[in-house]
Amino acid sequence: MLFVLAAAAVCLVAPVSGPVTEPYAPSGQYSGHWGVDFAAEVGDEVHAPVAGTVSFAGSVAGMKSVTIQPVSGFKVSISYLATVGVVRGSVVRRGSVVGSAGLEKGISGVHMSTRIDGQYVDPVGQMGCRATDISRALRLVTPPQPYPRFRANRNPRRNIRPDSSRPSPRRRDRAASGPSRPGPVHPRR
Repeated sequence: MLFVLAAAAVCLVAPVSGPVTEPYAPSGQYSGHWGVDFAAEVGDEVHAPVAGTVSFAGSVAGMKSVTIQPVSGFKVSISYLATVGVVRGSVVRRGSVVGSAGLEKGISGVHMSTRIDGQYVDPVGQMGCRATDISRALRLVTPPQPYPRFRANRNPRRNIRPDSSRPSPRRRDRAASGPSRPGPVHPRR
């Protein structure tokens, strides 16, 4: 539970200033789009979307990538890079330059994906939060509401407790039906 809250508190910023060109759209185990693509020109600076330790910096299937791990079990990967400007094990701050934008299938841009315990999740859900407001970062939990300090339209002169000197409605019903006999009731012989 603590790990989930720590991972949920991670705030991401876009690695480049361009808009989202391809949203997160997973489908099937080995198909779909497991991250978000941003518009960028080849050579544009790519910034770390989060502070953390670089757990990978190199090529995967001929594509240059950087993976940053802000907390244990949570990884943010940036791909479609032309150059990589960090090495594995280095510590980066959010916003520091980690490389430059490149091409993927002839289209310039940058790809960002996030994984929690090896499972891909939509990175947009953790973008735009601020360190000063942890409830926005969590996004999984509704912020606590203050306990109301006022009472609903209540007349202070009205006594809502029953008057002990008045018989209860149940006692009145019994009295109207006749006197009751003390002790057990035996059938007549």
